Amino acid sequence: MQAMQVSVEKINKIERRMTVSIPANQVEEAFDRQIKLVAEKANIPGFRAGKAPLNVIKQRFGNEARSEALGEVIQKALYQALAEQNLKPVSMPRIEPKTTGLNEQPLEFVALFEVLPEIDNVNLKIDNIEKLEVEVSDQDVERVIDQLRKQYAKWAVVDRAAQDKDRAVISYQAMFDGQEDKEGNVQDYPIEIGGKTMIPGFEEGLIGMKAGDEKTLKLTFPKDYNDEKRAGKPVEFTVQVKQVYQADIPEMNEDFIKKLGVAAGKVDELKKQIKQSLELERDRLVKEKVKEQVFKALLEQNPIDVPVSMIDREAKNIHDEVYTQQHDHHNHSETELGAFKEMAKKRVALGLLVSEYAKKHNLKADDALIKDRIKEIASAYEHPQEVIAWLSANERRQGIEAQILEEQALDKLTQGISNTVKKISYAELKGIRI
Repeated sequence: MQAMQVSVEKINKIERRMTVSIPANQVEEAFDRQIKLVAEKANIPGFRAGKAPLNVIKQRFGNEARSEALGEVIQKALYQALAEQNLKPVSMPRIEPKTTGLNEQPLEFVALFEVLPEIDNVNLKIDNIEKLEVEVSDQDVERVIDQLRKQYAKWAVVDRAAQDKDRAVISYQAMFDGQEDKEGNVQDYPIEIGGKTMIPGFEEGLIGMKAGDEKTLKLTFPKDYNDEKRAGKPVEFTVQVKQVYQADIPEMNEDFIKKLGVAAGKVDELKKQIKQSLELERDRLVKEKVKEQVFKALLEQNPIDVPVSMIDREAKNIHDEVYTQQHDHHNHSETELGAFKEMAKKRVALGLLVSEYAKKHNLKADDALIKDRIKEIASAYEHPQEVIAWLSANERRQGIEAQILEEQALDKLTQGISNTVKKISYAELKGIRI
């Protein structure tokens, strides 16, 4: 009896081309099984159900049965060949048939796929890590209280000039480098004066303007502006004020504090809870800053080839995180995905390096650790048991496990590395303009 033949070509470090040749008799046996199944159920005019002659069945359903048989044989041979060659594709292989198995000729097909890169060692050399020291101040707590009060504010249209803390609905056109900057043209935009969402001078320039007023603001983009082409350069905004709103901000009394979830209605208890929350956020962000330094060096010092299929999958995940509030956020256009490819490549590469490092150093996220982390996350929600059930689903649980392994790897990677302490405010840590 003839056996299946398999050959594997290593195209590069992560791409493989596997050629599989299957004896013709296996194809014919699969076809015979398939045509008999069809014959048992076929309704042919003039014959009782399942009693039509086989040659009539083959004439009527032969092409369809052969196609089903080929699919069955190829799928079975593919999995068998991958197991024999100890190959684990990171995505579904692309199949290219070469011969069809007709006229006693073998069925031959090519499977193209990617595998995980081979990582021999994960190295890291850092002389020093900058560690941030951040104190949560009373001013930080007061800032949160102000934000909470604003969230519950009622806004009413006023017929007067805009003041600090008012809200205005504006339209504006921008002139940059002597030309109209169409990207900077905005219609009916609500803005809080003093909210520091625009570049310096913009919101201040609205003070004193009334509904119907127009004004040109001659400003300069900050030197650290996120668009290098505009950073530090002059710009003109022609602004039209459509409406001015004044806020009716609730008083910080017992009723309002209870509305915020503090049963006692005491301002001291509210401040205590806010401070604890800010300190948790501070600890998370400080750790993130350390992680950024270490993992940036890890990627630079351990370049690896990353499977394109894994990059594409991760780009879709990032896309869905960004567009989670939009109805069509699962419509993955190439243009939208292209913006996330580089970030996705870094994420995947980092995940592979951390996974390999964890394996080499016997780091494990055991069941107890995973359950504790899920409970910790769920405790911040109103219905923790529902969150625990949701996070315990296989795919989300794997994400928690990867998170724990990443933290363990970070702790081990940073052992013995000296730290430089830098003191900054909580506002600086959060990037809040004061």
